[in-house]
Amino acid sequence: MRILKLILCLVFPLALLACKPAAEQAQSDAAPRYRFRKDGSLEVLSPQGNVKAMFDIEIVSSDQDLQRGLKYRDSMEDNQGMLFLMDGQTHHPFWMQDTYLSLDIIYIDHEKRIFQIYPNTTPFSEETLPPDKINAYTLELKAGISAKYNIEKGDIIRWQEN
Repeated sequence: MRILKLILCLVFPLALLACKPAAEQAQSDAAPRYRFRKDGSLEVLSPQGNVKAMFDIEIVSSDQDLQRGLKYRDSMEDNQGMLFLMDGQTHHPFWMQDTYLSLDIIYIDHEKRIFQIYPNTTPFSEETLPPDKINAYTLELKAGISAKYNIEKGDIIRWQEN
């Protein structure tokens, strides 16, 4: 009997620690949350070479990261963005599926010149946002940032990795 009590005294607390409260379990079963990872810095320049804006950026190029993009993110700072490095061989349309934030999606050609902007996209939309031509790069910023800094077609980007 004494051994049984000892075992219960040891096993019961461990069992309690192993069980998560229902709210915590529900949260961990929800979609994954990703945090910003600064991979570099990006500048947007006017065609004359004047700096219009500067951003901390995540740089993504793997197929998995390209597919995920900014999905499941519930916050983003005004000075943050994600730069997608594409293969430069074909059109790469974007969409907002599983994306909680409204974004400005900026398509950029192989000369690093902005050629198209989709401002203030609709969160969770599955509508495809196709580029007019091959996008070698795509920049995603928080919605309204391209207007705030007057980022427009013809502007040039340059970046530096950490």
